[in-house]
Amino acid sequence: MRKSGFTLVELLAVMVSLFAVMGVSVVLLVQAIHFQKKNSAEAEGMRVFDRLAVDFRSDVHAFGKPEIPDDGALIQWKTDTETLRYVLEPGRFPEQQVIVRTLEKDGQKQIESYRLPERTAVWCVDGKATDANLAALSLWTVPPGTEMPPLDTINPFDRTIQKGSQADSQHAGYWRTIIARYNNE
Repeated sequence: MRKSGFTLVELLAVMVSLFAVMGVSVVLLVQAIHFQKKNSAEAEGMRVFDRLAVDFRSDVHAFGKPEIPDDGALIQWKTDTETLRYVLEPGRFPEQQVIVRTLEKDGQKQIESYRLPERTAVWCVDGKATDANLAALSLWTVPPGTEMPPLDTINPFDRTIQKGSQADSQHAGYWRTIIARYNNE
């Protein structure tokens, strides 16, 4: 007479199978969360860049020829009544930076900040080398573990690295350049 029920070996086999399925599920869940965080960060970086691009272009069109000052600001415009400056400042976390746009008009300041993705290099060019009526704001976001080329070897107008530096393919990352034309007055 055989008793109904499960043997210990059958129970252990089912438990091992369940643990294997749970282990694979946890790994897939962790990967999905990591992928979602990465995509959210990239999407936020693109939204910040789009907002910065709109403001930079409208400032170039409104103020005309910019100055590249020696006091640490990226770029600035000065009129008799207004001063507009873009300044790169450190963020709250290591390797994070913020571009701060400050408009001083009639003794009042209007401040706008743009938080950049980690490991982003920023520089401005007034276009003297290529076209006297262009201003460019370039951002290069480099993944961790990737070497960034020296900024003086990069031409933001055609997104190339000049000869004599390492090959362009060795410098991975996301390059965004905002180019705006101003009237030559």
